[in-house]
Amino acid sequence: MAAVLEDKEFTAEKAKVILEEILAAFNLPDNINRLDEARDNAGNDMLKHMQLVFPVATQIEIEVIQNYGFPSNGEGLIQFAQMVRTLEQNHQEIERLNAELRTYFIPPMVPPSPPQNSSG
Repeated sequence: MAAVLEDKEFTAEKAKVILEEILAAFNLPDNINRLDEARDNAGNDMLKHMQLVFPVATQIEIEVIQNYGFPSNGEGLIQFAQMVRTLEQNHQEIERLNAELRTYFIPPMVPPSPPQNSSG
Protein backbone atom coordinates (compact mmCIF):
# COMPACT_ATOMS: atom_id res chain seq x y z
CA MET A 1 0.00 0.00 0.00
CA ALA A 2 1.23 3.48 -0.79
CA ALA A 3 2.23 5.79 2.01
CA VAL A 4 -0.32 8.26 3.30
CA LEU A 5 -0.21 11.45 1.29
CA GLU A 6 1.52 14.39 2.86
CA ASP A 7 -0.24 17.76 2.76
CA LYS A 8 2.35 19.10 0.30
CA GLU A 9 1.58 16.23 -2.09
CA PHE A 10 -2.17 16.74 -1.89
CA THR A 11 -2.69 19.49 -4.42
CA ALA A 12 -5.94 20.98 -5.63
CA GLU A 13 -5.47 19.14 -8.92
CA LYS A 14 -5.01 15.79 -7.16
CA ALA A 15 -8.08 16.46 -4.99
CA LYS A 16 -10.11 17.25 -8.11
CA VAL A 17 -8.98 14.02 -9.81
CA ILE A 18 -9.84 11.93 -6.74
CA LEU A 19 -13.24 13.59 -6.25
CA GLU A 20 -14.09 13.06 -9.92
CA GLU A 21 -13.05 9.41 -9.65
CA ILE A 22 -15.19 8.92 -6.54
CA LEU A 23 -18.19 10.47 -8.28
CA ALA A 24 -17.58 8.24 -11.32
CA ALA A 25 -17.45 5.21 -9.01
CA PHE A 26 -20.86 6.12 -7.61
CA ASN A 27 -22.20 5.99 -11.17
CA LEU A 28 -20.90 2.53 -12.00
CA PRO A 29 -23.84 0.14 -12.60
CA ASP A 30 -22.96 -2.17 -9.69
CA ASN A 31 -22.64 0.74 -7.29
CA ILE A 32 -25.84 2.36 -8.53
CA ASN A 33 -27.61 -0.95 -7.80
CA ARG A 34 -26.01 -1.24 -4.33
CA LEU A 35 -27.01 2.33 -3.43
CA ASP A 36 -30.53 2.03 -4.86
CA GLU A 37 -31.14 -1.17 -2.90
CA ALA A 38 -29.88 0.44 0.32
CA ARG A 39 -32.01 3.56 -0.30
CA ASP A 40 -35.10 1.45 -1.02
CA ASN A 41 -34.58 -0.48 2.21
CA ALA A 42 -34.04 2.73 4.18
CA GLY A 43 -37.04 4.57 2.77
CA ASN A 44 -37.48 7.99 4.41
CA ASP A 45 -36.11 6.81 7.77
CA MET A 46 -32.99 8.84 8.62
CA LEU A 47 -31.68 6.23 11.06
CA LYS A 48 -32.07 3.45 8.48
CA HIS A 49 -30.35 5.69 5.93
CA MET A 50 -27.37 5.98 8.26
CA GLN A 51 -27.40 2.21 8.88
CA LEU A 52 -27.87 1.10 5.27
CA VAL A 53 -26.89 3.78 2.75
CA PHE A 54 -24.03 5.48 4.57
CA PRO A 55 -21.90 2.29 4.85
CA VAL A 56 -22.34 1.50 1.13
CA ALA A 57 -21.40 5.05 0.11
CA THR A 58 -18.46 4.99 2.52
CA GLN A 59 -17.16 1.72 1.08
CA ILE A 60 -17.35 3.08 -2.47
CA GLU A 61 -15.36 6.16 -1.45
CA ILE A 62 -12.77 4.08 0.42
CA GLU A 63 -12.28 1.86 -2.64
CA VAL A 64 -11.15 4.95 -4.55
CA ILE A 65 -9.13 6.89 -1.99
CA GLN A 66 -7.06 3.86 -0.97
CA ASN A 67 -5.62 3.94 -4.49
CA TYR A 68 -4.17 7.36 -3.65
CA GLY A 69 -2.37 6.37 -0.47
CA PHE A 70 -5.12 6.90 2.09
CA PRO A 71 -5.78 4.13 4.63
CA SER A 72 -8.71 1.93 3.62
CA ASN A 73 -10.71 2.71 6.76
CA GLY A 74 -12.55 5.50 8.53
CA GLU A 75 -9.27 7.19 9.40
CA GLY A 76 -8.43 7.46 5.71
CA LEU A 77 -11.85 8.94 4.99
CA ILE A 78 -11.39 11.54 7.70
CA GLN A 79 -7.93 12.46 6.41
CA PHE A 80 -9.24 12.82 2.88
CA ALA A 81 -12.26 14.87 3.96
CA GLN A 82 -10.12 17.23 6.03
CA MET A 83 -7.66 17.79 3.20
CA VAL A 84 -10.47 18.43 0.73
CA ARG A 85 -12.19 20.87 3.12
CA THR A 86 -8.97 22.83 3.45
CA LEU A 87 -8.61 23.06 -0.33
CA GLU A 88 -12.25 23.85 -1.08
CA GLN A 89 -11.95 27.17 0.76
CA ASN A 90 -9.89 28.50 -2.14
CA HIS A 91 -11.08 26.35 -5.06
CA GLN A 92 -14.66 26.57 -6.27
CA GLU A 93 -14.44 23.44 -8.40
CA ILE A 94 -13.31 21.35 -5.44
CA GLU A 95 -16.09 22.87 -3.35
CA ARG A 96 -18.63 21.97 -6.05
CA LEU A 97 -17.35 18.40 -6.41
CA ASN A 98 -17.30 17.88 -2.65
CA ALA A 99 -20.87 19.19 -2.36
CA GLU A 100 -21.91 16.73 -5.07
CA LEU A 101 -20.17 13.92 -3.19
CA ARG A 102 -22.02 14.79 0.02
CA THR A 103 -25.37 14.27 -1.73
CA TYR A 104 -24.62 10.54 -1.75
CA PHE A 105 -24.25 10.52 2.03
CA ILE A 106 -27.00 12.91 3.10
CA PRO A 107 -30.53 11.79 2.28
CA PRO A 108 -32.90 14.16 0.52
CA MET A 109 -35.02 15.95 3.05
CA VAL A 110 -38.67 15.06 2.60
CA PRO A 111 -41.01 17.23 4.65
CA PRO A 112 -43.31 15.23 6.88
CA SER A 113 -46.89 14.88 5.79
CA PRO A 114 -49.36 16.95 7.79
CA PRO A 115 -51.28 14.88 10.34
CA GLN A 116 -54.53 13.50 9.03
CA ASN A 117 -57.60 14.71 10.82
CA SER A 118 -59.23 11.53 12.14
CA SER A 119 -62.38 13.21 13.42
CA GLY A 120 -65.08 13.54 11.04
